[in-house]
Amino acid sequence: MHQNFTIHDISLTLTEGMVAYPKDVPYQRRLQRDKEQGDSSSVSMIETTVHVGTHVDAPNHFIPNGYGVDRIPLDHLYGPVFVADCTGTPAVTADILQNIVPPETQRLLLKTDNSTKLHQSSLVPFDKEFVYLDGAGAQFCVDRHIKLVGIDYLSIDKFGSKEKPAHHTLLGNNITILEGIVLFKLKMGFYYLACGPLKMADSDGAPCRAVLIENL
Repeated sequence: MHQNFTIHDISLTLTEGMVAYPKDVPYQRRLQRDKEQGDSSSVSMIETTVHVGTHVDAPNHFIPNGYGVDRIPLDHLYGPVFVADCTGTPAVTADILQNIVPPETQRLLLKTDNSTKLHQSSLVPFDKEFVYLDGAGAQFCVDRHIKLVGIDYLSIDKFGSKEKPAHHTLLGNNITILEGIVLFKLKMGFYYLACGPLKMADSDGAPCRAVLIENL
């Protein structure tokens, strides 16, 4: 059967030495059992923060009594999504989004200059000057009843911000956050998002495999 659609993997590959948010436990994998050393099979163990690589944030990451990853509604994670080209600016604002986000958008991914900083290689030092979503931009997403917002770096808030307005505004309104996505090859427009975070009970976040399907 002829396949007339394209699948884009927008996930970072988890690998030792990859960039991590400061003070987070970096990704490490080691073998508990090794078939090359005489065991019947190889079994890996990992140590890392749940906010590693491509991952989702659940409300309880910042919001008291918020729900965990296992309770994120599935319709946040699967469905049509708009990739907004927000390159050329140090912060994504409401004015920028107002001009480019179609009114029917329910899921939104922000393509920024971060794409050239991180996603051509994840084996680079953490960049504190990454592009972020400001508080007004986050409120725009709330006002538009958007279910999920993603960005192409390890946090959606400005580095060093104590208030964390994007996290508090989005998660406080039960909007799922998707961070660490790979968008540098994608053009602005609609795709179909399929995002599968690990179903971890009460967890504030979880690594995920996320893909965009074009021309579905």
